[in-house]
Amino acid sequence: MELIKHTQSLCPEDLRVIDAGLFRSNGQVIMKKTCPDHGEFEDIYWSDYDEYMKAERFRASGTGLLQSRNAQLGCPLDCGLCENHQTHTILVIMEITQRCNLRCPICFAQAGENPSSPDLTLDQIRSILEYTQKNNYPLRVRGVGNSGGEPTLRDDLPEIIRLERELGFDYILIMTNGLRLADDIEYFKKIRDEAAWLYLQFDGVTSEPYMKARGRDLWPVKKRMIENARKIGYNKIALIPTLARGVNDHQVGDIIRFAADNSDVIKFLVFQPVSFSGRIDRTMLKDMRITNSDVMRLAEEQTGGQIRKSDFFTLPMNQTMAKMMTKGGQHQDFCVHPHCGLITVVDHSRGRLDPVPRYIKNEKFHAMMRRSFDLNKSRPMIMLDLILGLARYVSPRLWLKLARILLMTKGRKSIKSILTEWLPGQWLTIGIMHFMDPYNFDLDRVRNCALHFGVIDNESRPRLIPFCSMNSIHRSSLSDNMSELPVSRMKIAVTSGEKAK
Repeated sequence: MELIKHTQSLCPEDLRVIDAGLFRSNGQVIMKKTCPDHGEFEDIYWSDYDEYMKAERFRASGTGLLQSRNAQLGCPLDCGLCENHQTHTILVIMEITQRCNLRCPICFAQAGENPSSPDLTLDQIRSILEYTQKNNYPLRVRGVGNSGGEPTLRDDLPEIIRLERELGFDYILIMTNGLRLADDIEYFKKIRDEAAWLYLQFDGVTSEPYMKARGRDLWPVKKRMIENARKIGYNKIALIPTLARGVNDHQVGDIIRFAADNSDVIKFLVFQPVSFSGRIDRTMLKDMRITNSDVMRLAEEQTGGQIRKSDFFTLPMNQTMAKMMTKGGQHQDFCVHPHCGLITVVDHSRGRLDPVPRYIKNEKFHAMMRRSFDLNKSRPMIMLDLILGLARYVSPRLWLKLARILLMTKGRKSIKSILTEWLPGQWLTIGIMHFMDPYNFDLDRVRNCALHFGVIDNESRPRLIPFCSMNSIHRSSLSDNMSELPVSRMKIAVTSGEKAK
């Protein structure tokens, strides 16, 4: 094995912080670590070494936090966000209720385990959102996700959305299984009227995946919900399939085609390789594990090469892309870790899947514009570089479409408006986002996380916790009112005996 890097991870048994290494082995990237009490652990980190290294080339550093929370136990045991964190919040997620109308066999939130837990109050929600802005100052956070449990079980969800918009959040998500929206079209209309987006749990295009992942046949429910959206003129749906080997990995291509065929209401598709945290059978780790590079390969195989691995690019490139769209005026920090996720855009206006990146010399265009921003060029010079880059690196087929988007967008326009209002209607955005668990936990990734849970602790204080540390560590240790971590549960010594830094 060839060592790629040293990092820190978790013991899956007691969640102590331990040293770990990433290794190249048989064309894959493997994580290996040893707990002094529980022995050795090994897991696949990325199944394709070459794709791992390609993503690594586009690593970008975040700007860091000015209003961070002081760390006491050490990273990642007392997340806040603390001074060790390197990336601002792109999306704050609140579990506004613990109630759920499903008991899915696969659920990283363990939704419905304690249905007597009180819902977040409007005052608590306000305090989390205000703290989010304070913690991220001087940047403004624009995205907020309402999760659970099942958020549509709250009748006051429209009021919550209005509060979020009042506080300056303009990209508002509802992370839902869709059951209520399939059966209560009048409630669905209230959501439509608030212009929120739906992140819809969507695991396949037949009954079988739902029986395995959700414990019941939800395929008719998903179709009914999408038809309800069409009936009421709602077109803000993102499909979110949780992918697991042996459950629905054979349907990647079919899911992509379904999204394209229903693009009048579906605009985004985000595959999430299964995370072994929360409620899941951990004895199935080796059988069900799937990684980002697996999803790219499956997309290529199951679309007959209409989409290829080379059509995806790593998420940190969005930092430069956002600046390109706004000529340096977009005050957001999109520097997520290069191994968190990937994205592509597909044009399906001609009845086939036609990836947009094939008509752009993406890496060269990115490098040119990144140099322009690194040199702090003036806005007129950035505009000149942008025009030259369009002419040099973009196919004439896309020139007119992209020129209108890039050159006409105002410098301070919300990135949400660009992605959801300006891109052509026949373009489908396809993402892949692999959330970590105690088996593949990488502290390097956590410190560059841009998706943060907003919670209330036991002293009624708001906190921000990176997504994967919440699911891997904090969720199991927080009480109903999101109390502090009990130190007895969390061993904080690394293998060398020193405090985790």
